[in-house]
Amino acid sequence: MERKENWRDKEPAYTPPYYEDDEIDLYELYLTLKKRKKIVLGTTFLFTAIALILCFILPKTYKTNVSIMPLGGEKKSGLSSLLSSLPVSIPGMSQSGLTVESILQSRILREKIVNDLNLLPILFKDKWDNETKKWILNENEKPPTVLDGAEVLKNLISYSSDKKTGVITINVEFKKDPVMAYKIANDLLNATEEILKEKTFTVSKKYRIYLGKQLEQVRKRLEKLQKIYSEFTQGKIREIPMLSFTEDEIEKGKKEGSLIAKREKLKAYLEKPGLTPYEKEKIKRELSQIEKQLSNIKGEDSYVSVPDYQFNLMRLKTEIGITQGLYETLVKEYELAKAQEMKEQISFQVIDPPYIPDPDKPAKPKKKLIVAVGLISGLFLGIFAAFFKEWLDNIKKRDLVEEKQ
Repeated sequence: MERKENWRDKEPAYTPPYYEDDEIDLYELYLTLKKRKKIVLGTTFLFTAIALILCFILPKTYKTNVSIMPLGGEKKSGLSSLLSSLPVSIPGMSQSGLTVESILQSRILREKIVNDLNLLPILFKDKWDNETKKWILNENEKPPTVLDGAEVLKNLISYSSDKKTGVITINVEFKKDPVMAYKIANDLLNATEEILKEKTFTVSKKYRIYLGKQLEQVRKRLEKLQKIYSEFTQGKIREIPMLSFTEDEIEKGKKEGSLIAKREKLKAYLEKPGLTPYEKEKIKRELSQIEKQLSNIKGEDSYVSVPDYQFNLMRLKTEIGITQGLYETLVKEYELAKAQEMKEQISFQVIDPPYIPDPDKPAKPKKKLIVAVGLISGLFLGIFAAFFKEWLDNIKKRDLVEEKQ
């Protein structure tokens, strides 16, 4: 008797779902590293050895630094009183863009250092023969120039500025010679100071120079008048060379002096950087008008013979009094111009002077850092190489199994 087929007999057996295990098995990683420890240790040792070799191969670099504080160069218009008598209105008296930072970053400073210390044979020592004191050059090759030396020196000097305190820190590095690093830093300070004095040619400075020349002329005139007065009172001379004796001549002299002063101020301001072409043209027109006025009132020195003793004496005293008053006025103006020039003068104060680095403590190479970087880099690269080698071996094994099946 045949057994009837039950529907339960056709139902497939239950199989649980399969979930792929994505979790990282630390023990399996440990086994992989243990298996490939030769790769890890070998790579780490190789990189550490290279780092140690670099510590002995790389040349020693010595570093010194200087800290300075910029001074002077006030930004406000301190010349308003000095230029108040100008016949033109000067809009927006802006300060020159010259600063200590701009000088420190200039090529002219580096060129001056190269010339002062004769750095070309040192910076290009592979092309210099110390015995013959000549350059070793190939055909059609030119010797290094000061400009080339300035470009090399640019990589040896660095600057940083603290915005809060305004202190500028200058770092100078030089290979193998700590004394040369000190010399470059010291000459850098001296050259910067010289360039600042040369370049900060302000309006006040030009006006002070002009007043100095006028003061010297008036002093000589006063000495001459005093000598004439002494000879006249002693009866040695009867004729007196007089300049601007009459009231009209005195007024003419005052007007001429005023125009000359305005002309010199305008000339000084015309050279100030930052002026627009319109402002320059306006000042030139004013200068042209002043020159015409001077040519109209300018007269030659006249010699007047005055036989009357009392009248001569009175006129001579008057001339001496006028000259003395002019001399005192010029002295006051000269001192004011000097004071204003000091306010505008850009300079700096050395806070931390340069020093000679310790020969046993070079700034570079940093041996500890190089060895640490080599050790860590070798370790990480060795671990990566170990896992990569394990992955390649697993791929090969899987391919072989698939080929056999």
